[in-house]
Amino acid sequence: MHEMSIIESLLDAVRAELVKYPGAQVTVVRVRVGALRLVVPDVMESCYAAATLGTPLEGSRLELEAVAATARCPQCQREFAVQEQWFECPKCQAVGGELLTGQELDLMNIELEETGAVATA
Repeated sequence: MHEMSIIESLLDAVRAELVKYPGAQVTVVRVRVGALRLVVPDVMESCYAAATLGTPLEGSRLELEAVAATARCPQCQREFAVQEQWFECPKCQAVGGELLTGQELDLMNIELEETGAVATA
């Protein structure tokens, strides 16, 4: 289950950012995840809950934004949706191409609560 190692790295990044905001409480962590990253959203959320249990991040929630995979054909330059790592252009049947989206794994923002005010890091 590689989701736990992803969550552990994510939490390291969140903790590093929190140093800038002493006394702040994390309420939401937002992450963009590409379709080709091969992660299961429910497993990611369960791993997040387990990894934050008993920590200052306990009670915060993980919000995942799914990013569809798209590619550009190397021959006809058409952009198209892809479902897996191997793909071909639906117009000219050229194999492969430039993957435009679908591999993302980005910490987008952290929502913080400070003495009743909400700030976004």
